[in-house]
Amino acid sequence: MKNCFTLILIFICINSFSQLKSKTIYFEIYYEKDYPIAGGNIVEREAKKINETTTDFNGKAQLILADFNSEFELSFTGPHVRFKIPKKTQKIIINIDKKRIEYYNNDKIFKRKRIKLIGF
Repeated sequence: MKNCFTLILIFICINSFSQLKSKTIYFEIYYEKDYPIAGGNIVEREAKKINETTTDFNGKAQLILADFNSEFELSFTGPHVRFKIPKKTQKIIINIDKKRIEYYNNDKIFKRKRIKLIGF
């Protein structure tokens, strides 16, 4: 009985330490202010497993991340955009026409960057 209890305790401890912390990031992708990009593909470039998502008709998508050190790429029928995601990010808005990416936390912008379009 004592050995059985010890084994159960070991499995519980191993399971709790092996779980990764993941976070859902929400995206809004626009070509211009009121023109969302449908079918845009967002891919984690350096992932061991394929981690990607596609925007819906409203230009919105969500991606579950475990590693914030990766580089991400947005591709669609136009130029590609590469970017990194800061850890405290909850939402990202990308405007292709203005060449701008905005990072949000608690619905407040905390970082705004110019983006370089690749392939144009």
